[in-house]
Amino acid sequence: MRVLLLFPMADGQTGPAIKHAFEKLGHEVTAVDAKLHPHDSYKVACRVEPDLVFCSRTEELIPVVAQIKQKFPNAVACMWNVDTRTTTEVWEYLFPLIKSCDYHFVIDTGTIFRWRKINPNTFWLPQGLQDEVYDKPKEITDEDEIKYSCDVSFAGSIVGMHTNRNLFLDAIKKMGVSCKFWGCDGISRVYDEEHNKMVSLSKINIAMSGCPENGKSTSVRNYKIMGAGGFVLELDREGINEIFPENVMKCYTDPDDLVEKIRYWLDHDWDRWQIADMAYRWVRENATYTHRIRDALEYMGMA
Repeated sequence: MRVLLLFPMADGQTGPAIKHAFEKLGHEVTAVDAKLHPHDSYKVACRVEPDLVFCSRTEELIPVVAQIKQKFPNAVACMWNVDTRTTTEVWEYLFPLIKSCDYHFVIDTGTIFRWRKINPNTFWLPQGLQDEVYDKPKEITDEDEIKYSCDVSFAGSIVGMHTNRNLFLDAIKKMGVSCKFWGCDGISRVYDEEHNKMVSLSKINIAMSGCPENGKSTSVRNYKIMGAGGFVLELDREGINEIFPENVMKCYTDPDDLVEKIRYWLDHDWDRWQIADMAYRWVRENATYTHRIRDALEYMGMA
């Protein structure tokens, strides 16, 4: 099958992961960076004559996808929104794109009934592990030990819709344990192999997915931590054990509970290592982007 992938690619994150997944499944993929070169999409479509147009939530693609659909009426078009908000209205500018697509995928279950008023073919498709990137570190140097070793780590934003995370991080800071936070307080973010080292050298990795009220919804952070062999403490939410088996992560409910869980798991090294090992094996066997793209193709009747 010929796939035209219209996703941001330069950041090395979701777009390349999707491309890798389609190729692992044996499909021919032509990618256009939807963030940098969205207006090249139609020209590329005319060249490759796609069977499937797989696009991101990029406003500039609204007229382009409609144009491609008009030129190639037999091509299937779908959009995957790999972000979540508590309301669909925040994405109102994307409604024309969502309506023009044959299928629409979202990463939470709480908003599906509202999305299906816009596009009846809306389905839940959670993110997964970018397994070609996130794995146990290839090498750990003395400098890495100094930079990343700690009891507790967190990598993520604490601004905008995520300011409530400060309550949890402040509680950790007051514990007196060794903690390192990345991507906030002026500290740089960590990706790829640097992320793998951070995870490997942290006893506990905090996952604080946003929008816990959105039903089955979780950040890609969980998959990345598990894929690098880390132990995850995630903010509890409805349906969390429908996304992940109970034996691959542990949850907390509020800052006081988080502190209690951190103290407990720092005192139980062997059990923590066992859970991290089960998580590592589970995520690679069940929740990579290849699994997600296979699910998407089954929803669309194209598997």
